[in-house]
Amino acid sequence: MALKKIHLFIVLSCLLFISCGNLLVDAPSPHSPSAARLLLYMHSTSSASTDMVFTISEIKLQAEDNSWIKLMDGPIDIKSTALVDRQILLKEAAVEPGLYKGLKIIISKASVKGRDGYVSLALPQPDGEVVIKSNIRLQRKDSFAACIAWDPEKSIEKGFIFQPAIEIEPQTPSARELLLFVSNSASNYISIIDRSLERVVGAVTVGDRPMGMALNATQDRLYVVNSASRNISIVDVSRFSVLDTIQLTSGIEPVDIVIIPDDRNSIEGKLYITNRISNDVSVVNTVAKRILKTIPVGTGPSAIAADVVRKEIYVTNERSNDLSIINAIDDSLIVTIKVDNKPTGIVVGKDKIYVFNEGSNRISVISPSLRRLISNIVVEGPPKRGMQGFSGRLFVANTAANTLTFLNSQEVVTRTVPAGAKPVGLAGDEKRNRLYVTNYGDYTVSLFDPIGEKMLKELFVGNGPYGAVLLER
Repeated sequence: MALKKIHLFIVLSCLLFISCGNLLVDAPSPHSPSAARLLLYMHSTSSASTDMVFTISEIKLQAEDNSWIKLMDGPIDIKSTALVDRQILLKEAAVEPGLYKGLKIIISKASVKGRDGYVSLALPQPDGEVVIKSNIRLQRKDSFAACIAWDPEKSIEKGFIFQPAIEIEPQTPSARELLLFVSNSASNYISIIDRSLERVVGAVTVGDRPMGMALNATQDRLYVVNSASRNISIVDVSRFSVLDTIQLTSGIEPVDIVIIPDDRNSIEGKLYITNRISNDVSVVNTVAKRILKTIPVGTGPSAIAADVVRKEIYVTNERSNDLSIINAIDDSLIVTIKVDNKPTGIVVGKDKIYVFNEGSNRISVISPSLRRLISNIVVEGPPKRGMQGFSGRLFVANTAANTLTFLNSQEVVTRTVPAGAKPVGLAGDEKRNRLYVTNYGDYTVSLFDPIGEKMLKELFVGNGPYGAVLLER
């Protein structure tokens, strides 16, 4: 019997080795450490209803020496009606730094819908190739977003030849005032979304495993905490570039961050970072770019929020089931308040602090002046994170249940709807009636209508989108 078990173990080990070997063969070839990241998107510039379909079999980039580099293989089916008011991600690719002068798209078939069904179109010549001039300059280890803009209404010549009217819209830093920043925890870059266009318009490489983010008071600098590399990237939001990096010399597994501005200089201030494993909060001076103090809190600190008026910092401690309150003037621990099971999120409201307890389906409501629990709100799914806005309403991401819960201004649940995979980060644009939710379990950000309480569409970003921060000057 023992010999049979040994034989079985050897057979299973061989099968596992073969399986892993196949995975390695199918995996993409490694790229050089200096490679840049190119994000290739596509959208339609037409709102008309012309139903046209074409298939991309290959895409190539033209290098500065005129050689062509294969970017991707197809087939990818592009449908005009699916691109109305939508943007799709065609490819995220590692590319060597340099200047790229053109993009070649090879089309294998195309058709347009008529009264009796789809009618085939003649392909572009020669051999279905379409070449677009570009001026894409990729820097070492940088991330760059380029978008193919397609106008279906101008893409048929002589009534039967498919000649797609397309052009490249490269990432162009500018003083945009309607941006949304998304930290992609498994892709090591942040995505930049133009909220007026509802499209990704840029990307910036930061550190390893970017998580929480915070904007300074003038909203010209974004601080991104990188959990795996244990540092903070300072991003220039108008130039889409990293200005500097602050190394975190203490604290293990930093995950979330807030800022308290300096009263004398709103550009600078103090950053507070939760360290999940070392059970403390790091205080960083943005001028000196170094840690000023480390404050012990509860066990497993994760979410953090700030009250700029009260000059207080609030930290949820997942494993000790409590809330730590820190004085932001002298950086001392004021009090620890018991909440419910596994508090993972926090929102500072008007004279109230909402703590989201993922282990109990309840939201603890804390009075910051009384320093105690005053009530509980029961929701359907396990609440992980949330936000308040739109005339005092609450919105709750139930990460484990893949749902979003809407509450009215009286803290009563009005609806729970399906969301993306593992929704976690939330941000709201009240002027445009948009609620943005990052889906940590996939590559998307969901756009919700908070009044109609329904999902409108999804935008494709990087892998493991976590935090979401609005720029609203």
